Amino acid sequence: MTKRRSLASILSIALIVVACRPPVGGSVEPTASSIGGELRPSKEISVTVHLPGAPDVLTAPLAYAAASEAVAAAGITLNQIAPTAGEAPFPLIASESRLQLYIATPDAVLASATARESLVMIANLQQTTSMVLVTPVAGAATAADLSGTTILVQGMIGDEAPLLALLAREGAENVTAEFPADSSIPLDLTPLFDGTYAAAFLTRYDGLARAQEFISLESGLPTGPDGINVIDLGETSGIHGLGIWMDQTALAVEDLNIAAALILIGLTDGLAFCRDQPSDCAAVFEQGGETDRFGDSLAWSVDQFNASIWPAPNGVLDVSRVAISGVTVNKTILERAIANLPTSIDRIGEGWTPSGIELPLQ
Repeated sequence: MTKRRSLASILSIALIVVACRPPVGGSVEPTASSIGGELRPSKEISVTVHLPGAPDVLTAPLAYAAASEAVAAAGITLNQIAPTAGEAPFPLIASESRLQLYIATPDAVLASATARESLVMIANLQQTTSMVLVTPVAGAATAADLSGTTILVQGMIGDEAPLLALLAREGAENVTAEFPADSSIPLDLTPLFDGTYAAAFLTRYDGLARAQEFISLESGLPTGPDGINVIDLGETSGIHGLGIWMDQTALAVEDLNIAAALILIGLTDGLAFCRDQPSDCAAVFEQGGETDRFGDSLAWSVDQFNASIWPAPNGVLDVSRVAISGVTVNKTILERAIANLPTSIDRIGEGWTPSGIELPLQ
């Protein structure tokens, strides 16, 4: 594995900005670097990455990217921001010095009239879905048992579409999906365990951990894996993972193209760092101060997130095989990033296996 910066150096310069309030500014001191080759915009560029929900371990590789020399030396600042309750999930803001990137599933993009007309996928973050359907242990045991119920969905509007299709296929009828009232804050699963919702459609790397960590209303102890059912939905290849999106109008601006490519270089490095050093990756996120989970709990979540990405036979972020009706894919940004990617960064992760860190439930 490639030797990387020490955790202390990452934490000292990592810019991590996540909240429903306006992003807090910050930057690192640019240093001379060959990373990124000749990719340098003609002016300083501010990049905002719009997250699909509350801060989770996804923000750690982005923080690593924000601190990378490829980004800093080019005069680029990178901010992250979570959705704001009551506002459009894809705020399209046109500017020649500000680049907006969006992390979302194709289903979420297609559910938004403005987004599906305006956004193109420039990178495919997850190779496979990381979503699971969970019920309390005394609740529904099969998909068909959920007929006529309401399900909590951890995600954005549109992410319920493949779930409802799978449930219908498995015999569940008249199912309603609802989303958290405020997706910018950590997910509260009390409504799942107090009976408000019959089930919850959760990310493995955040929601599933929270379901197991939930303090039982009866025992006062963590629910654990024995306190929940993970319902088999059969073949789930129709559920798409997260992608990275960019406004088509920004593609016409050379500086924004360069900035996007540099972000993908930094993110590739960050994803490889989190793959090779999950505990250090978790510490980067924890240091950001936007999490209510800590230590091995976060490292376990990094492992789960990694499982949706690695190994990546075609290279991490690859979009060459993305073929989804209604989705426009642009390969040029990633191709530009790969052409300037240091050879020391491993995009494949061949032979990757989980670290084996267990979710602490004591």
